[in-house]
Amino acid sequence: MLKVYAIMVLTMLFWGLNVSLLKLLINEIPPLVMQGTRIFLAGITLFIILLIWKKQIIYKEMPWKLLLLASFLGVIAHHSLLATGMVETTAIKTSLILGLAPLITAIIAVLTRSTSLTVISFCGFVIGFIGIVVAVVDNVSEVVSVVAGDFLVLASIIAQAVSFFVIRRITLTIPPLVVTAYLLTIGSLILMVFSFIISPKSYAVFMQLDITIWGVFIFSAVFATAVGHSLYNSMIKKIGTAETAIFTNLSTIFALIGATIIIGEEMHLSQVIGCLLIVIGVLIGTGGVEEWIRKRKQQDNKEECTSSIT
Repeated sequence: MLKVYAIMVLTMLFWGLNVSLLKLLINEIPPLVMQGTRIFLAGITLFIILLIWKKQIIYKEMPWKLLLLASFLGVIAHHSLLATGMVETTAIKTSLILGLAPLITAIIAVLTRSTSLTVISFCGFVIGFIGIVVAVVDNVSEVVSVVAGDFLVLASIIAQAVSFFVIRRITLTIPPLVVTAYLLTIGSLILMVFSFIISPKSYAVFMQLDITIWGVFIFSAVFATAVGHSLYNSMIKKIGTAETAIFTNLSTIFALIGATIIIGEEMHLSQVIGCLLIVIGVLIGTGGVEEWIRKRKQQDNKEECTSSIT
């Protein structure tokens, strides 16, 4: 379990820092153009890695329909709806709605019987979301109003949550790294074609980027997207969809840290408290607390048996 924790913490580190990096990129590159090209670079990077490692990339019975479905939901629909919704709603409400992703994934998993979460584990998902609320919201009045953009952001995370279940099914027969390479490449190509049709001149912006922005762009594509999604999808196969989703709450912590270091935003006490609740929620949601209690009881029983014998 420690290996799983280490991999997921590293993944959330990449994803959390990527939030601040995307804020920098969005100021220089149109949203859909940036997302399409960034994700395409990530997909091509994974194919290059597979070729260098001499891994098989085409299988006799490729589940093309499932790959296309997962790519549509997890890349095209998710990123398009998210980018459009973010324009029409606030950053705070976007963070809150995105924070619902693990909870929504857990509910879908339970309803579809993809997992059997205990009541304690499900409470961990709820505590994690409460932590996000505490960390993100300073003024309740900022989040009570509802606009169309909120529904678009919500639709984006529902689409992504459903895609995780499709990915889980695909990775039963195809290696996660290969699956991720196809998903990112197929989805990004469609996004790029769509954005090119809408605004072909937008791609000229890449000729004007300085070396710093290029560095941010490459880091975001290679590490946050290529490496991050590969690790995440491999954990979906290993521990399950809902069990992996709870870790995404940790990205909020790293996003706050990244905003402090990269963008220069201040971190307040409420954010620290929220981060602590998120960590507690993850430990409970992943079953770590239940495992500790179980081992503790076993240890106590052994000590009782030993003392009774002596």
